[in-house]
Amino acid sequence: MKLSSTQQAAICKAAYCQQIIDITPMQSLWAGQGELARLSLLTNADEQNKKSLVVKQIVLTPSTDHPLGWNTQLSQHRKKHSYGVELQWYRQYSQKAEQYAPMPRLIYCEDTEQGMLLVLEDLAVDYPSRFTTGKEDRPTDIQIASCIRWLAQFHAKYLNHDVDGLWTVGGYWHLDTRPDEWHAMQDSALKASATTFDAILKACPYQSIIHGDAKLANFCFDNSGEQVSAVDFQYVGQGPGVKDLMLLISSVMPDERLVQQGNTWVDYYFEQLALGLNQWQAHINSDDVISAWQPLYAVAWADFHRFLAGWSPKHWKIGQYCQQQTQTALELLTSKKLIKLSKYDN
Repeated sequence: MKLSSTQQAAICKAAYCQQIIDITPMQSLWAGQGELARLSLLTNADEQNKKSLVVKQIVLTPSTDHPLGWNTQLSQHRKKHSYGVELQWYRQYSQKAEQYAPMPRLIYCEDTEQGMLLVLEDLAVDYPSRFTTGKEDRPTDIQIASCIRWLAQFHAKYLNHDVDGLWTVGGYWHLDTRPDEWHAMQDSALKASATTFDAILKACPYQSIIHGDAKLANFCFDNSGEQVSAVDFQYVGQGPGVKDLMLLISSVMPDERLVQQGNTWVDYYFEQLALGLNQWQAHINSDDVISAWQPLYAVAWADFHRFLAGWSPKHWKIGQYCQQQTQTALELLTSKKLIKLSKYDN
């Protein structure tokens, strides 16, 4: 990562530091459109007093480096928009949100035609544990519970909140931005029902702000596992909270454990959601929210399954549990229960 002398000076001023003494690469961004790096800064002349920050440098140039070959103008536009949403989140929303659901603070930012620069608090100081290697990297039950509590608090606090500058439909897989993947699906009941499932999720009378990419890799834990913070708010926007819950649960344990334990964690989420709603939204009947969202958990799985089936049909997340939830959603659709619950009129 290269930072100009002007950028370094601006970062130091914003962070109340004297100089940047080291820039350590962390990882490339998706499809090679930038990188993450950790900055080490001196807070004063004493070399023992240091501070670390994380820089997200985004390069807004067309890329042909997608691992599964999805390099279209639509995908480029979606990604570019996602970075703008993330910047808006940190500028306008995160300072209040972090009081209820921990996340990094924005220290400094730039937004130009060539790209963006986000300088963020380094969560590794207080939340050093993170799971980033995919399906073989598994958290403890304590850590899973921490993530679910984070989501429940977040969704409860931001129920029926405005989403100005964010995604009108949160989540990176929603149908409006994934028509190519939908067309790539083989004909099936899931493909035929995709637009209905999408409409039902949008029509739910209770919408919150959702993280939009609440997979395990986007949570950081303290050493006890009981405290957690979230990162990567590129797809934050409006939606029923079970969309986040589904994505988290899809990433925290292997399929055989999901079949055995998945619904137990769903119950725990709704217990925590009720507590959060009673605390932050006392004027709203928490039972009504839960009654609206519970059947949509299966729909959220079916909606995500639709994306995976077109994007990467052999993906490891399309397991028995995923297929069971999709079947449940299809059966609910056939019985007309979903239409009544979501007030969706075909």
